[in-house]
Amino acid sequence: MIARNALWNLAGLGLPLFFAVACIPLLIDALGTPRFGLLTLLWAVINYFGLFDMGIGRALTQRLSAAIGAGRTDALAPVASSGLMLLAGLGVLAGVVLWSVAPAGVSRLALDGGLDEALGAARVVAWAMPFVMLTSGLRGVMEAHGAFAPINVVRLATGIATVVAPLVAVRAGHDDLVDVAWVLAAVRVAGCLAYAVIVARLLPGALVPRRPEPAVLAPLLRTGGWMTVANLVGPLMGYLDRFVIGAVSSLSAVAWYVTPQEIVTRLLIAPVAIASVLFPRLSELHARDGDRMAAWPIERLALGALYLGLMPTTLVLAVFAHPILERWVGAEYAREGSAAMGILCAGVLANALAHVPFAALQARGRARATALLQLAELPCYVLALWSLTALWGVVGAALAWTTRIVVDLAALWLLARPRDARADVRGEGVGLAVAAASAAAFACAALSVEGGVAGLDGGWAAGAALAIGAVAWCVVALRFRDDLPRLAAARKSGELPR
Repeated sequence: MIARNALWNLAGLGLPLFFAVACIPLLIDALGTPRFGLLTLLWAVINYFGLFDMGIGRALTQRLSAAIGAGRTDALAPVASSGLMLLAGLGVLAGVVLWSVAPAGVSRLALDGGLDEALGAARVVAWAMPFVMLTSGLRGVMEAHGAFAPINVVRLATGIATVVAPLVAVRAGHDDLVDVAWVLAAVRVAGCLAYAVIVARLLPGALVPRRPEPAVLAPLLRTGGWMTVANLVGPLMGYLDRFVIGAVSSLSAVAWYVTPQEIVTRLLIAPVAIASVLFPRLSELHARDGDRMAAWPIERLALGALYLGLMPTTLVLAVFAHPILERWVGAEYAREGSAAMGILCAGVLANALAHVPFAALQARGRARATALLQLAELPCYVLALWSLTALWGVVGAALAWTTRIVVDLAALWLLARPRDARADVRGEGVGLAVAAASAAAFACAALSVEGGVAGLDGGWAAGAALAIGAVAWCVVALRFRDDLPRLAAARKSGELPR
């Protein structure tokens, strides 16, 4: 069930990207570059205003899953109803804020005319904010009930419509961005209503307005607040590198860095898909058993699956970074960005693995720990990023980003690992050996840039990287094979959810 739901998530998150690739050039031709740029800002506002839901959507998933695991089914509808009412209020507030700040925001854009059009489009999006916020909560209720198939059917439909519907509207003669904004708002409203219909069937009473109870709202706000901190600081550190490169180096260096980064970070769709399925199941297990070891087999299996799937991909991208960039964007980008790409590939693998302990900690109600960890990392990362970028340009920035991710993975692992798991000395030793081998493989890949580095032949370095990576992969594959029968037996006995 977990694997099937993860595949649903991959489809819901990944397939709309193909439609975007096909439709975006047509939209650029139809609207022109400046007005298409404004459309991308509307997309960004709709997507990123969802971050200001105070983490209530994810907190709802955690609280409802915990209630299911503890057998407190009578608490489900009151918790869901309170959370959804709170999100509706936050959505109205977000809409009012967006409506109010739209004139100031639009006036700062470098627009050649069309100020009224841009302002009108922004204010149309403001009307959609309550539905955007409610969608987050409705999806949280559905995730707690394991309804990933209908979630992703709706997500797929709205994701495709987000790029296709504006193109259809423009081709039909409605090329005013206010009309396009109404189309985008209608897509979001339709998606929200579809989720609401499903939730009404899954959990009768969830959509019935209730008087908010402090005993219900307090845990949601507390958990959601810490989740919001983590959700804001994480993306901030994710985008900070390009601004530092622009300040310390040049805008050309930003392009050399961001282009390979955009390639490799697309792989993170896989851990996001898996972690969102794991999160409610781990919450349920923790509430049911209260034992951190109960969920450990699932967590270890998820780590193994991510490593087996992404280690070969990231390592091959690192080894062949130079020819990939040369064929795709030219010799200049290959010369300046291939070394950074190799280092970023190692960071992406570590980032993918970090999704599992991150989800495990939040599933246990320890969102505070994840938020405080990221707050502690932020100043150290800024200092390292600025210093290394000043020394080594885009390579230094990539090294700072990857180092921060590896430290984050190690810290999350130590915080999330059950105490009883530390008694598995053999398993700990294998894990450290695989980590060391993986680091060595990516170090060799970084040395395999065109022409070699430090007097080493690039071909030998590439061969060493692939050989060491293959050994590490085989070790994890053997451990993964040994874990599968034990996991199947635990599922059959009812110790683990399907």
